[in-house]
Amino acid sequence: MSNYIFTVVLMLLVIGCQSEAPESDLSENSQQQPPMNGQMQQPQMDIDVSEEELELFLDASERARSLQMDAEQEMLAVLEEEGLEVETYSTIAQSLQMGQPADSIDASAEDMARYENASVQIEEIGSAMDQDVTSAIEDEGMEMERFQEINMAIQMDPQLQQRAQALFQQRQGDNMMQQQPGQ
Repeated sequence: MSNYIFTVVLMLLVIGCQSEAPESDLSENSQQQPPMNGQMQQPQMDIDVSEEELELFLDASERARSLQMDAEQEMLAVLEEEGLEVETYSTIAQSLQMGQPADSIDASAEDMARYENASVQIEEIGSAMDQDVTSAIEDEGMEMERFQEINMAIQMDPQLQQRAQALFQQRQGDNMMQQQPGQ
């Protein structure tokens, strides 16, 4: 399962996924799309999230995102060391995930060997990242289960999305003000 996650991460990198700041996560999710004719609206999660809890969530999210970005860089370095293109790795991984026999995948034996070597290392990086992210979230004072619950609620509840985005933007503004010289 975690190999699939890493494949998805690497595939996103191939297609130009922006990984600059967590603001893109919140702002993308907060853009309300009007429902199309006959299309049902997303159900809302009915959970209470205090301002303090939302602050903790954003702190934990920032730390988790930083750890994930570091792990992505390590994974890319592994592929580079192996001499394997991200696209090739992703294609092989996706084919294997879909149950395609290894010998029928359109990749050279050399690329398949590189894939195997890289996968072992990427799996180790991913496992370490999972542990680091869980620890970071808990170090921020939030249980992983509650973090996931709030994350899901933010994706499904437009009002909570707006609150999270406003708090995030406020933090960004505060950071900008602190970084400006002479003020």
